[in-house]
Amino acid sequence: MSTQVEASTFQAGQLFSTNRFKIPDFQREYSWRKNNEAADFWRDLRDNLLSPPYFLGLIIITDEGDTKTVVDGQQRIVTLSLLANSIRKAALLRDRRLVADSMRDVFLFALDYETEKRSPRVELTADQDRATLAWLLGGEEVPIAKNENMVQVQEFLDRELEADLKQYEPSRLGKWAQFISGGLTFALFEHPDRNAAYKVFEVVNTRGRDLTPAELIKSFVISNVSPSEQNDTYKRWITLEDAFREIGASSHFTQFIRHVITLRNGYVLPRDLYQVITSNYKSPTGISRLFSELEEQLTTYLEMVDPGLDVEQDDFAGRSFSILNALGLTTVRPIFLAVLTSRNAHDGLRELIRIIVPRVVSGTFGTGSVERKFADAAREIFVTRRWEDVIEGLSELLPSRQDFENGLTRPQSKGVLWVIRNSLLEETVLPSLWGHLHLIRPRLAKEWPGFSDSDFKQYGSTLGNSLLLEEEKRPSFTSTYQGVVDGLLPKAIDNEMVPKIDGMWDVGQVEALNHELARRSAELWYGN
Repeated sequence: MSTQVEASTFQAGQLFSTNRFKIPDFQREYSWRKNNEAADFWRDLRDNLLSPPYFLGLIIITDEGDTKTVVDGQQRIVTLSLLANSIRKAALLRDRRLVADSMRDVFLFALDYETEKRSPRVELTADQDRATLAWLLGGEEVPIAKNENMVQVQEFLDRELEADLKQYEPSRLGKWAQFISGGLTFALFEHPDRNAAYKVFEVVNTRGRDLTPAELIKSFVISNVSPSEQNDTYKRWITLEDAFREIGASSHFTQFIRHVITLRNGYVLPRDLYQVITSNYKSPTGISRLFSELEEQLTTYLEMVDPGLDVEQDDFAGRSFSILNALGLTTVRPIFLAVLTSRNAHDGLRELIRIIVPRVVSGTFGTGSVERKFADAAREIFVTRRWEDVIEGLSELLPSRQDFENGLTRPQSKGVLWVIRNSLLEETVLPSLWGHLHLIRPRLAKEWPGFSDSDFKQYGSTLGNSLLLEEEKRPSFTSTYQGVVDGLLPKAIDNEMVPKIDGMWDVGQVEALNHELARRSAELWYGN
């Protein structure tokens, strides 16, 4: 096996004819859709048919014996195979035997000279995908369950190719065969192991990107238990995945793993997650420990992702999670997990929110270095089960009272305005979030003296120009001053601080109210 990363450029025909590809168990099923990715793929190739070469992007593989394991590039490899199959079938219909045989032997099947049998050049691990591809390539056995995306993409390519050939016959078929064999190129990165492949995957973004770090980790987990335990291990992993899929949050799964790992290891860069896990959870005992850690935090993390889940929930935790979601903050989730395992957790949650919200308001929350501080603090809290000294150390991140007040006189996101208005109404830094936030003078206003469109840029999305309503959708006919008076203000939630609009609502009134509400907020968040 190679010990160095090798990078080369290959023509598609050369790459396929000299290799067999295995799509490993950590890959997703084939997922390109006929009217989306597959349509883009077809148009790109058709438009460049007469002007090769055309670059199809990066493929990342590991060399594991007779076959190449595909780390990144599955969707393009399978789709190119389907196009080669379309060309093969079109050639057979026209009695172009040489073209049909070249597609079969270069792209679709490899010949085993000892057994004199052909085997697919692309080996799919998922049973449904493997059976579907075998059937599409001419197999007689119809799959019990088909990958409908793959079937539809094959039918789409068949139709589009036939339409193209009818327009340009008779030489067009040969041009297509020559183009996909010698006119398409890939950049191929070959790695000695999956850890190296993962690091490149993290920093490379190609159109065919279809792999998540969680899927690489799944492969490691399954392959590092005994064969007798692999099926149960796979089911256990799928249970975790499905928990996120069921709430429409599959994209949070990798982040969930990283945040749970943070509790015992401190800050982990996304690109280092696979290495950290493979270094710290090597043995079957380590794999068992990893599952225990993930399962222990699963329910709480799902509530973080979706505070509206219909589950029994700690009220303080639920409020905290709602505030994080309103502010669009995910990077600080580990420290909230950690605080919830400590003593006096409610007080700890309150003190965290007291630091985080003012920092967001002041516009200085940042990402990398701040995330690292919170992550390392999460580890310390989780290990000691005490938050007091750790959160006190984070107080250096708290902006000054003046910066907080100044931030609340400037435009803010609707999430920030929603949190601050609720905190004022409930007189707490950890409010329940009620109502739906609307702007009194909306962005698209009509006939509004004293509040022009240019004024809106400075005063529109501010605390003074906002209001909490019972209705999520803005009431009809409230884009004018009179419409707001008649149809918007009366629908404010109970106890809302409805401003007195007496004949006019202009920037002077908004500015004065901004300063008043900012002052009152500072008293609440910083003390008198």
